[in-house]
Amino acid sequence: SALRLERAPRPLTVLCWNVLYKNFDCCGGSGSARDRLAEVIARADVAGLQECMSEDEMQSSLGGRLTKAPDTDTFNCIFYKESAGVSFGGVSGRQYLGDDARDDYSKRYFSWAKLAHEGSEFWLLSSHWCLDGPCAGAEGGRRHLRSAQRMLEKRRELGADGVPTIITLDANSHMDGLDNDDGVQWLLTHGFEIAGKGPMAGGIDYTFVSSGDWSVSGHKVGETQPSDHPS
Repeated sequence: SALRLERAPRPLTVLCWNVLYKNFDCCGGSGSARDRLAEVIARADVAGLQECMSEDEMQSSLGGRLTKAPDTDTFNCIFYKESAGVSFGGVSGRQYLGDDARDDYSKRYFSWAKLAHEGSEFWLLSSHWCLDGPCAGAEGGRRHLRSAQRMLEKRRELGADGVPTIITLDANSHMDGLDNDDGVQWLLTHGFEIAGKGPMAGGIDYTFVSSGDWSVSGHKVGETQPSDHPS
């Protein structure tokens, strides 16, 4: 889903979207499918994606409309729009969440980028938490809790505590009670609030913002295709 955040002299539009791994060359996808994704992503000023299997393939479809934060794939690519006054702060990367936070489908990661909007520094983190199998029910909550804790630990390591921060997240929180999921609750009790949610599976696609740093002036759920999650 897309959020409009008020903080700098002009609003910042933030997109959280699971863009579906099947749209990438690794997994049977095509450039035309990514071009369709890019038409939606290009409306945002910053985008935190999930299931983005190649930042370079996505960059090719976006052209000059948005720019990748380097080394944020696979799976949680981050893009920013220079023409909207967003600049790269020179720090980005990704980290494995750990064997005790993965599922049977895949290892799970999170990415981060230091950005600025009209010269005002902020951080964007993006992740996709585990699903099904060893991640169902209460065990899913525990794995999501570890994921949330490790993301905030990294934020501290990066020196980003106290700096305005956005987290875009496919939390798969329907494994453990949606907003009552242990990982979601950890974020909510450690300095973040829900700024927007998508409707997938009862509401598992979240945009969190650091409390007291942002004002939400709008929220929109967009089209789904060629993904399986609404944008």
